[in-house]
Parts: sequence; C-alpha cells; structure tokens
Amino acid sequence: MDATQRDDLDGLRAAAGTGDPAAMRALGHRLCVLSGAVYLDTPDDEPEAERWLRRSLAAAPADPVTATLLAGLLLRQQRTALELSPLYDGLGAPGTGRAAWLRALWRRRAEALDWFRRALAADPVHAAAANGLALALLDPPHTEDFVYYPAGDEPEPEGLDDEDPAALAEAEAHLQRVLTAGPGDAVTTAVLARVTAARSDR
Repeated sequence: MDATQRDDLDGLRAAAGTGDPAAMRALGHRLCVLSGAVYLDTPDDEPEAERWLRRSLAAAPADPVTATLLAGLLLRQQRTALELSPLYDGLGAPGTGRAAWLRALWRRRAEALDWFRRALAADPVHAAAANGLALALLDPPHTEDFVYYPAGDEPEPEGLDDEDPAALAEAEAHLQRVLTAGPGDAVTTAVLARVTAARSDR
C-alpha cells in the first residue's frame, strides 16, 4: 500500500470515527478490496472491513447497499477459509478445531443470506442483493471442503450443509422482480436462467 492509499484510508477512518453511517460504509467498502478483509485467524475473527460495515448497519440498519456489502464479505471469508483449509491446522486456542471452524464458517454463510434478504426487504429491486442471494444458493459449499489436518476425534457438526428447498424459488422471485423493474439487466437475466435451470433439475 503506497502513501497516497494510506492517507486516503486515514481520511476515511477519521470521517468514519464521527459515526456517519455513509463514511463507515465507504471505509468498510474500501477495506473490502484489501486481502486482510477475507482472511480469518480464528473462527470468531472480525477483520476491520467487517467491523466498519457492522457499525454502519448498526447506525443505518435499513441500508441495502451496506447490507449487501457485508453479505458479500461474509461469503468471501467463508470461501477463503474453505479454500485454504489445510493452512488452518493448529490455529486458534484449544477447542477451535475443525468442528468449531465449520460452525463459525456456516454461521457467516447464514448471516450473509440473512443480510441479502434484509437488503431486499428494504429495496425489493436491489439487483446486487438479488444476484448475490441467488449465486450463493446456486453454489453452496459443503463441510468436506474444509479439510483441516488433522481432523482429530471431533464429531462432524450435523445439518450445516442442509439447504432450504424453497430458497431457490425465493431467489427466482427476487430476480424476476428486479427484471420487471429493469428488463435490460444482463447479469440478472443470466443468473435467473441459471436459477430456473437449477430448479428444473431438482
């Protein structure tokens, strides 16, 4: 990070420190693009980007943009941990083995889906939230993706991979609503086609 970027972040931190939700969202958004935003050192870690987005939502809970940003970040954190899972061997205090990591990662996923839904409740034609929800449901992760060596004798958490069978229908309805409001949205059109195909295959 160069001096200009550091100064920019320092300015955003100063503005966010005043408690302005828009400034906190801007800082959280900027920090989301930095690699540290998606890496978790412990199951309950809270990177700075996540912290500022949460503070922004605490001040303005109906803001669909911030809700969508936080949802996307939580999903990226989950997927990053799953992709790098062999590196998590031995990290964390006692009791933060594979099962603890899995529960924490799936809590992030569940919270992400909830934030997408809150964004859509606030703005039913919010395209980013509708697409984010649909894409998360189309490609769900599974517990076996988290390798974690050694697994030890911990029992596998149950029910983490279970998906609500009605969720894709819900996502399809959100996407259709977005396209009714803006028929030329190519991204939403493509995601809707995937959701429709997935529903017909199940």
